[in-house]
Amino acid sequence: MGPRLPHARPLPAVLLVALALSVACVAGPQPAGEHTDDPTDDRAERPSYSSHGQPLDLGNDASILRPAPTEHRLDDDAERRHKNARKEWMRSRHRAPDGVDTKPIEIANGDAQRRKRNTLAGMQAAGVDRWIERGSRNQAGRIHVAAHSPDGTALYAGSSKGGVWRGGLDGTNWEPLGDNIYGGAHWLAVVSGVGPVPDIMLRATDGGQIHRSVDDGATWVQPAGIPASMNSVRRVLVTSDGSETIFMVVRFWDGGQLKNNLLRSTDKGASFQFSNGMNTWEGDVWAPRDGGGAIYCLKLDKVQVSVDNGSSWSDVGSLPVSANGGELAGSEAGAPRLWAVLDTGAGRELYRSDDAGVSWIHKQSVSDYWGTLRASIIDPDLFAWGGVEVWRTTDGGNNFAIVNNWGAYYGDPANKLHADIPGMDVVPDGVGGEIWYVCTDGGLFNSTDGLASVSNLSLNGLGVSQYYSTHTSVVNPLHVGAGAQDQGYQWADQPAPGGGTALDFDQLISGDYGHLTSTDGSHDYLYMTYPGFILIHKGEDNPSLYSEDFPATNHDWLPSVVADPWAKIRFFFCGQQIYRYERDSGSNTWSHILWSTQDFATVGGEYVTQLVFSPVNTNKCWAATNYGRMWNSDDHAVTWTLSPDSGPSSHYFYGTALVASAYDSNTVYAGGSGYGSPAVYRTTDGGLTWQPWGDGLPDTLVYALAEAPDGSALYCGTETGAYERPVGGATWVDITDDDAPVTTYWSAEAVASENVIRFGTYGRGIWDYQLTDDCNYTAYGVGLGGANSVILDTASSTHKGTDHVLEITNGPASAGGLLFYSQDPANLPIYGGFLLTDPATWILFGIVVDGAGELTLPLSIPDNPLAVGVPINFQVALQDGPGFDDYVFSNGLSGVICE
Repeated sequence: MGPRLPHARPLPAVLLVALALSVACVAGPQPAGEHTDDPTDDRAERPSYSSHGQPLDLGNDASILRPAPTEHRLDDDAERRHKNARKEWMRSRHRAPDGVDTKPIEIANGDAQRRKRNTLAGMQAAGVDRWIERGSRNQAGRIHVAAHSPDGTALYAGSSKGGVWRGGLDGTNWEPLGDNIYGGAHWLAVVSGVGPVPDIMLRATDGGQIHRSVDDGATWVQPAGIPASMNSVRRVLVTSDGSETIFMVVRFWDGGQLKNNLLRSTDKGASFQFSNGMNTWEGDVWAPRDGGGAIYCLKLDKVQVSVDNGSSWSDVGSLPVSANGGELAGSEAGAPRLWAVLDTGAGRELYRSDDAGVSWIHKQSVSDYWGTLRASIIDPDLFAWGGVEVWRTTDGGNNFAIVNNWGAYYGDPANKLHADIPGMDVVPDGVGGEIWYVCTDGGLFNSTDGLASVSNLSLNGLGVSQYYSTHTSVVNPLHVGAGAQDQGYQWADQPAPGGGTALDFDQLISGDYGHLTSTDGSHDYLYMTYPGFILIHKGEDNPSLYSEDFPATNHDWLPSVVADPWAKIRFFFCGQQIYRYERDSGSNTWSHILWSTQDFATVGGEYVTQLVFSPVNTNKCWAATNYGRMWNSDDHAVTWTLSPDSGPSSHYFYGTALVASAYDSNTVYAGGSGYGSPAVYRTTDGGLTWQPWGDGLPDTLVYALAEAPDGSALYCGTETGAYERPVGGATWVDITDDDAPVTTYWSAEAVASENVIRFGTYGRGIWDYQLTDDCNYTAYGVGLGGANSVILDTASSTHKGTDHVLEITNGPASAGGLLFYSQDPANLPIYGGFLLTDPATWILFGIVVDGAGELTLPLSIPDNPLAVGVPINFQVALQDGPGFDDYVFSNGLSGVICE
């Protein structure tokens, strides 16, 4: 006999008093420690900057203000080193058992979020919106693609991990349309809807996720005909001949090889069919943008053309060199003139064809190139490619010049391109001209004069910032610091403009910054790291910036620093060994010493990734390493003891987050990679032993942990969502609901003054989760699939003395089953599905649905003061066959009874 659904348990006495449910339709923190007084310094009315104690010059040569874009550098070798170092850092954080690829795991997690949101879109029990977007309103992160609406009146944009956006052609009135899909939109196709259907959107990611929406982004589904073993997408385009045929170059696994096909859709993206094969050759496709019908394909060292929208192809000519693949662009003004960048294996070479691909002229070798290239519609000699910067020719490729140096952006962000160019697009302007769109790591720009000048369309409401860390001052909650990916260290000090919620941020210095930390929660001294130095923010109101070098120790690509709870002019640096920095008396320089002789490298390449001090007893602290080893110290980080419990270390754990309870000096939580082990562990004995504490989380990476201000719950940010777990609860619960974006929640901090958990996301800016109890039900465990196919919904509030009406749909016809009530949620696998209510506090009610698999179920909640505050968790199980394990289950409904 296999497992069975447990029988009803005796009714707890407290529930008999507090929650007399009747079924009408039943068939059967402490101070942070002493702080050294800091001498008062005169400050200017604007931020000032310094390297090693000397104020930084804010003029055009203030290079410290503009560290080169961290992910890439202008010289090829430095670009390669930085890019590879960052990729290795991300790979190592996603530590997993040998043979486990975490990317498809996270894609599946993201797709589960999409299915959940599709279901929630048709439900009433999504709960009151507890999420507030906090910005940045005026800073933007990476944009990949831009497209006009079919009628030419609106602009669509696809972001790195911030979904799809729509706004005016002038960059105003931006609105998110893809907060419910994971992975952003690296490619876009927008075609006209039929009848009342709005514009139809198709988004694709470089990682091979392809989805379509016909309802303005409320729901997204995968088109038919997509290869099951997708690897990536290289190109998406829509023909301009009136047919709105969509072409897509895809890479997929076939017999252990990565192969490439050109697919096409003739039904507005509902389905795709094979159009042309490229085998292992990484090819491309180009179609005219002015209404022309001939489509060109780059494949297998040759060029082909189709004049019947991809039904058949004929050879035009051969490429001049053997290549592994290439990218193609064309100018209609050249009838057409084609451009190709070919990967020869030894490098990338730019060629031009003046006879539509019959013959080719070599123009030059190409460096600083990321696969981004475009040609003018109206000028055959105008062509550009993108890498760190945009390289442009106006004489047919004889000479190239950059549109502007990347550093120029910081002096004029409204009119100079930001660094790093993942995409460009050129579209007709409707009056005989054209509009260029340049997608950068700092938002979207346009040009109406062939890139002679550009305008920033991202300065008002395009909320796609990528943040590593935030810090909100306890002295003035309007002071918010944020460390961004390639958008520098940002700081806000004013209320949100126009009565909104999204803050404006000033970018005080360029680059990538993380691990913001302060001794007393103020911004008197705020420490953070850039991949190469430590940045010090000094000043609550008019900050000055200073920098110090890293110590000579092995460390993370973006290493952690932790403010010393004993003195706000000190901080600790985490590496193979721990160093302490202290401000030199009477100066603005910091000197460092080796604070602990402990070498944390028990194996080669090991170092401390996180360090945390107990707010209750600041002598006590804990450290986690990139190999999952946990250490504890009772003397303020001087001497260390390795946890005798193997804990996470034997289970492929990489420690990314530590939080020490503000209410118990022996309780600490650790978060990290959860692909071969739980993603969260907890110790309640000061670090002697660590217990798994990840129930309810998918296999994922936990980026951040935060404790509620009252100590009642823990919150975590993961690759695809945010979760909550009461300290005494049995499981983590997804709290993104249908309000928060499906993206990476990189940082989390408790902001007690506003009673929120503030999350910094990597793609959708900063979001606050409000902790104030509401009087509404929230659906959870939605879109799980499998046996969890029944829908449990309600439009009722959770007020006492009222009928709470539950709606059951999508069940088997005339099936009998059970309504589960529990005080606590759960996440227990059973019969091909999941129990979402904790059997330890179950009350069970028998139910029968009608012939349509539906039931309306009123529940009378007593008008009893003792009921207020009692948690409610409901789920339905229905018999779906003769076997003991033939059950289907619903999602859960959660709430708290209120007045």
